[in-house]
Amino acid sequence: MPPTIRKSGWRTTAAVVIAGLTLAGCGGSGNAKGGGSTTVTYMTWETVATNAALDTSMKKLQTSGGITAQREESPNADYAQKLASLIMSKKSPDFFWCSNSQEQNLAAEGLLYDWSAYLKKGDGLQEDKFSPGSLDLWRTADGKVYGIPTLANTYGFFYNKTAFDKAKLKVPSIGWTWDDLFTDIAKLKHTEPKTTPLVSAWVLLLSVQGVSAYSVANGGEPIMDTPVGAKSLHADATFRTGAQRLAKAIAAGEMTGPDYDGSTAVAKFANGGIPLMFGGQWLQQSITQNKPGFDWGYAPWPAGTAKSVQPIETNGVCSPATLKDPDSTWKVISYLDTTGFNETMKAEPIAPIAYEPGSKGYYEALRPGDAAAKSIAETATYELGVKDKFVTQFLDPWATPAGDVVSTSWNPGLAGKKDLTAGIDGTIAGINKLIKK
Repeated sequence: MPPTIRKSGWRTTAAVVIAGLTLAGCGGSGNAKGGGSTTVTYMTWETVATNAALDTSMKKLQTSGGITAQREESPNADYAQKLASLIMSKKSPDFFWCSNSQEQNLAAEGLLYDWSAYLKKGDGLQEDKFSPGSLDLWRTADGKVYGIPTLANTYGFFYNKTAFDKAKLKVPSIGWTWDDLFTDIAKLKHTEPKTTPLVSAWVLLLSVQGVSAYSVANGGEPIMDTPVGAKSLHADATFRTGAQRLAKAIAAGEMTGPDYDGSTAVAKFANGGIPLMFGGQWLQQSITQNKPGFDWGYAPWPAGTAKSVQPIETNGVCSPATLKDPDSTWKVISYLDTTGFNETMKAEPIAPIAYEPGSKGYYEALRPGDAAAKSIAETATYELGVKDKFVTQFLDPWATPAGDVVSTSWNPGLAGKKDLTAGIDGTIAGINKLIKK
């Protein structure tokens, strides 16, 4: 799975460290030519097993295309720091793994190569083959594309079928609604009063973005009009209703609050201690390794009374602004999204790919499996295909200090530690002040 999801702390750190550099130019390309061959260097943050599968696939490019794709080692623990050092010394690879927020911040500093012209050519990658909405988040406010989305993450609900059967409830599935969610956790709590039915292994469900999705799905307005370059935030009545429903469920002990430490949630779920767990598709591997003694599955984000609005979150690849051989680098990136990920994700099924033709291997690995694996594939296919999407994080430069506003206003409001209305208003006012700066 993408470490940007497990280790979210360094995602913003990378943006801050690198975007804050006062450089005359970006890191130089590691590209080298000679003897009729070309070497394109790249760096990932993947696990040892995923990198091994990636290496196997990338070696085939040398045979078929005459280009050597050379992966540079990079420990997961200090990826951001190493990348910052490479850019400072102008020795960064020809392309490197980056998060959506990193791409936006680095592009604003003039440190990334603009791939817009290559993408428009339709040679190697076609714009219309990216899953709906995924490419849009990688465009800057002026429409340029400084990174290509790759691994996509879905977010949904892992359910314990035994617990739902005991409560005489239908398990969540595609098409279930927010009303179903709140009804289910209330019934699960009634059936097993000592449990907290819904546990969040990831913060998105209780985030400003998550409540914004509730608002749009139920006929309201989003918290901001555009995910990139927003001028202000606002909370309408439907948004406030969504926040109230979550706060009520938290107060009733039907779900965990915003301060819950979800680090042990997967193990507890796998041991049968959690009926419903919110998280991303990558948790499937950890759950499977724990060998649950019950039937389980994975369902998507709930639909509302107006529409289904699903999360969109992708990692991607970026290149330094002073890239020496964009033609060769583009060929490797195109190979990665069309072929490399198909073969890698078939061996290590971590995530679907934003470039839809590159997801076949991921689905081929899951669909022959058990019911749980098939539900992962079905949910991922559904979420990526839905037209209406919501962004899972703030992407603008003010995103990092906005975290402090969320911690001091939003979270206490949901948790019942302060008045909810005051918490919402404080969050909106605090972030709008940051935007104006």
